[in-house]
Formats: sequence, structure tokens, C-alpha cells
Amino acid sequence: MRNILITILLLLHLHCAYTQNTHYDSLKNLIGSAKDDSTRVSITERLIWDYIYSYPDSAVVYIQQNILLAQKMKSDKASFNAYIQYSNLEEINGNYPGALQYTLRALRIAERTNNFITICEVYFSLADIYQDAGDFEQAIYNVRKAKSLLESKLNPVFKQEKNQETATHYVVCLVDLARTFETFNQLDSALKYGKKAQDLYVRKWGGTGDTLFFSIILAPLMGNIYSKTGDYSTALNYYRSGAAIARSNNGKKDLMDNYNGMAITFKKMGQPDSGIFYANKVLELSEDAHFPIGKFEALNLLADVYKLKHNTDSVAKYLELTIETKDSLFNTKKVMEIQSISFNEKLRQQEIKEEQRRYQNRLRTYMLGGGLIAVLLLAGILYRNNLQKQKATVKIEKAYEELKTTQSQLIQSEKMASLGELTAGIAHEIQNPLNFVNNFSEVNKELIEEMNNENDINEIKSIANDIKQNNEKINHHGKRADAIVKGMLQHSQKSTGKKKPTDINKIANEYLRLSYHGMRAKDKDFNPTIKTDFDINVGLINVIQQDIGRVLLNLYNNAFYALAEKKKAQGESYEPIISVSTKKLNDKIKIIVKDNGNGIPQKVLDKIFQPFFTTKPTGQGTGLGLSLAYDIIKAHNGSLKASSIEDAFTEFEINLPYS
Repeated sequence: MRNILITILLLLHLHCAYTQNTHYDSLKNLIGSAKDDSTRVSITERLIWDYIYSYPDSAVVYIQQNILLAQKMKSDKASFNAYIQYSNLEEINGNYPGALQYTLRALRIAERTNNFITICEVYFSLADIYQDAGDFEQAIYNVRKAKSLLESKLNPVFKQEKNQETATHYVVCLVDLARTFETFNQLDSALKYGKKAQDLYVRKWGGTGDTLFFSIILAPLMGNIYSKTGDYSTALNYYRSGAAIARSNNGKKDLMDNYNGMAITFKKMGQPDSGIFYANKVLELSEDAHFPIGKFEALNLLADVYKLKHNTDSVAKYLELTIETKDSLFNTKKVMEIQSISFNEKLRQQEIKEEQRRYQNRLRTYMLGGGLIAVLLLAGILYRNNLQKQKATVKIEKAYEELKTTQSQLIQSEKMASLGELTAGIAHEIQNPLNFVNNFSEVNKELIEEMNNENDINEIKSIANDIKQNNEKINHHGKRADAIVKGMLQHSQKSTGKKKPTDINKIANEYLRLSYHGMRAKDKDFNPTIKTDFDINVGLINVIQQDIGRVLLNLYNNAFYALAEKKKAQGESYEPIISVSTKKLNDKIKIIVKDNGNGIPQKVLDKIFQPFFTTKPTGQGTGLGLSLAYDIIKAHNGSLKASSIEDAFTEFEINLPYS
């Protein structure tokens, strides 16, 4: 039986002799005048399809010629097509071992090129061969492999698939499944896949595709299925439609398929004479069309019909012809050859899997070795870095010890930053201004050397001016480093003051005015609205006055800074407001400092009490003020909390116990 896939692709893409009525002589002339081997191979492929059913010996000659040309061209595609055609020819002749061998050669090419379309094509061919040879299990196995591979590559929604060749393969897959199930009388499955193939074909090509697809594939397939289910009327309609198309295109082999179906159906309907009529038509066509399987089916049917008619002479005649034809198609030697070839192919596939397993093991070994090398390399880098750090530690040992001493003094109740974080913060914050000092010092050194070598008085003045500006920057960053150190000292030194009864309202108001005048000294145009609400019932509270004053001054300065920055950004449309309030709550006092400045982003609000954390630009804050304030309040057994909404307000709440 022919290979369905090759036939359909030929109809849809290669334009075989049926669709163009190309004559042998014209094709031979085209082969002779071809300008290159590639064109010659392509035309020869078309001629081979003309010869397969009529002049198989000539087809063999041209196939062998194409194999030699493909080897010369080193073309996997041409070699693949030649072996598939050879397989198709051997299958039609009933030489299933030969067909299997050529198909497996094509499979090796498909695997080497890793083209899933050609791999699917080979699976279809194998399914055809095994099915015609009567090996249902292997036929189903190969068709399902092709179906699984195609579905993994196709768009899940078939109607969206744009590649016509791939879509054709999918239709063929369904047809092959239907044919396989029909051959072994699993009719529900056969009908399911047959209908789906027909529906998808109509949907994909709108029913306007090559009608030969219907006469060659769908008509005899669906006719066979309906005939076996007992729906003879529908079966005959398919056969007749297919036969009409085959006759109009001189498709003798396809006409034999449809006539055989009609003959079998009429026999089932109890109309033996009509069955004999169409079976004899098949035998007449077999004289010109080289299709032994079709001839075998017709002879077998005639023997059965004449047996029913008790015509012993005719029964003997056709039974003898049937046996003779069957022996040429199916014999013990061929079965054994097929089994041997199949066994060898299974061994080859197992070897491929074993090689893949060995490759995976080697790959894992290489990855493990590479990982070990990477670990050793990383260890070497870490060891080298550790040595460098040790050398650097020796150079800054004295400074480090001083920082470590300051660090230990900072540990107070419920510190918010760990010892390691604080050390890193100190080093980072001091290093920044020191880097500026070192860099500008180096620049000044170079400028002085340049000035010493300069004769132009104007250039000397320019260089001197640059040196002056650099010195100012050195001074600025030196003072910044000094401020950081002083802030650290304030953190580290224990308070020398003693707690005494203090008027919190008075302290809060005095430091508010002090902070305001300090801000006004920097910016005379800065004039915020100040609101106070001091609870007269607060009275006196037992605190260290200068420490609480330091906390309030820091909160006021931060508030005025935020108001000034927002005023610069928004101009006259913005009214800066700061409010301070106190309130007595049973055994404690609450102090609230609130401003309507830029606010603090929520993502950093939890970090503002950490040492060296600041929301101010570099150089404008040390990040120690709020940390120091937090520690002072904690030392008084109180609490300091912050709340804020960005671009709206910031509020600090101090809670202090009376005792």
C-alpha cells in the first residue's frame, strides 16, 4: 500500500503527474536540459512518481540515479527523498523487508538533521509498512510517535497553525490512525480519527484544496469504515465520489481502491453480481497499474463470491491466483526478515539511548569538575583578599582600636544597630570626607608643581585660584569629618549631668526659639509659622536638662530644615508650619514635634534611628542626631517614635516618665 504522507505532500507541494498531466517525455526532456543537479533531482522525483505504479523497473533506475546525485551534492534532503521513494516502491511491490530497510536509512538522515517534520514522515512510513505487513502493534506505536511529536510542535489551536506543510502532516497523522484502526476493525476509533481528519482538512483548506486528496485518501478510507459498520449507503457514496475523481484524473491505482471497496460492499449487501463486476474492473486496471495489493484484494473477493454462488471452477481459479499473489506479498521469509530488521533497529535505538545516558553522565562529571575548580578558585580569591585585608588592618590598627573603644561605649539599652553594623557605618562615614581630603590634597600637590613650572603670571593666578578652591573643599570635608567624630564622641561619652526637676514646657519653648533663630541666621527670608500647645498641667519632670534639650534641638533643627527645603521647591504657594505640644498622660508626659515638610519615605522610616543613617544630601548631615536622641530618651526610660507621610508631614513623639 502506498505511503500516504508522500502522496499528500506530492499533491499539495510537488504537483505530481495527476495535477499537471505531465507526460513522461516532457519530464525526461526537462531532466536533460536541467542546468544543475538540484533541479535535475527535483524533476526526477516527479518522474519517479509517474513510474511507480506503471513502470516500477524504470522507477528503480531513476531512484538509484537520484541517490548517486544526492551523494555527489552531499544533500541530506535529496538522499532522504530518494530513500523514502525507494521504500514506497518496495512497499507497493509487497517487499516489506526492503521497504523497512530503506525507511530506516531515511530515519538516520532525519535524526542527523534533527528535522521533526522528516522524523514524523519516517514514522508514518514505518506505520504503513508494519500495517501492510500485519504488525498492528508496531503500526500503532509509530503513528502515535508521529502524532505526539507533531502535537508538541503545533499551535494548540489548530486553526491558528500557519505552516501548511506542518498542518498537512497533522491531517495525515489522523488519517494514518484511522486507517490503522480500520484495518484491525477498531471501528469507533477509526471513525473518530477519520471524521477529525476530514473536518480539519475542510477547515484548513475550506474544501477547495486538491480534490485528489479526497479520491486517494478520504473516499476509500471513509467508505471502508462505513462499510464495516453496516452503513452501506454512505460507504457507496464515498466510493462513487472517489472513483469519479480518480477516473477524471486517470488515477488507476486510486480507482482500484474505490472499486475494491464497492465490490466488498455489494457482496455484504447480498448483491454478488455487482461485487463481481467491480472486482473484475480492478483486475482489468491491474494490467496497467502496478498495484499487487489491490489485485490481491479483488482476487480474494472473487473467490469468496463464487464460493457463495457454488461455482467451484471459478472458486478454484481465483483461489489459486489469490494464493499465488499472497505468497508474493506475505511469506515466512519476509516476516522473518522484517522481524530481524526490527530487532536490529531496536538495538540501534537502545544504543542511542545508552549513548545519551553516557553523555549525560559525562556532562554531569564535567559540571562537577567545573564546580570543584570554581570552588577552589573562589577559595583562592577569598584567601588572597583575606591576606590583603590583614595587611590593611595592620596599617589602620591604631585607628581601628580607637573606633572599637568608641563602639563599645555606644552599647546602651536596646541598641537598634548591632556592633558590626556600627563599625561599618563609622568606617564608611569617616572614609567619605577623608577620601575628599586626600583627593584634593593630591590635586593641590600637582597644581603646585605645575605652578612652579609656569612662567605666565595669569596662568599662575589661575592655578593659585584652583588651589584656593581645593583648600576650601579640603576644609569643608575636614570639618565634616570633625563633626562625625564629635557626634561619635557625644554618642560614646556618658552624661555627666544629674536628673533634677525640670519645667518641660519651658525647655521645649526655649530650644524651639534657639533653633528658629539659628535657622534665621542662615536664611533671613525663612519665616515659618510656629504653633505651640503646652499643657499647663505638665508641671516638673525629673530629667537631665541638657540631654533633653539636645534631643529637642535636634528634632527642631530637622523640622526647620525640612520646611526650608520644601519652601525652596514650592515657593510662595507653600506655608511652612511647625507645631510643638506637650500633654500630661497619667504617669508620663508626651511631647510632639510636627512639621508639614517633605516627610520621610515609608521604606526608610524604620531606619532613621540607626547610626549614620540620614535622608539629607551628602555633607549636610552625619546621621547621628536621631540615633543620639533615641539613646538619650531610652536612657530616661522613655520612648521616641516617628510617623510620616511623604510630601505631607513628619511627626516625632516623645514619651517620658515622671520618675
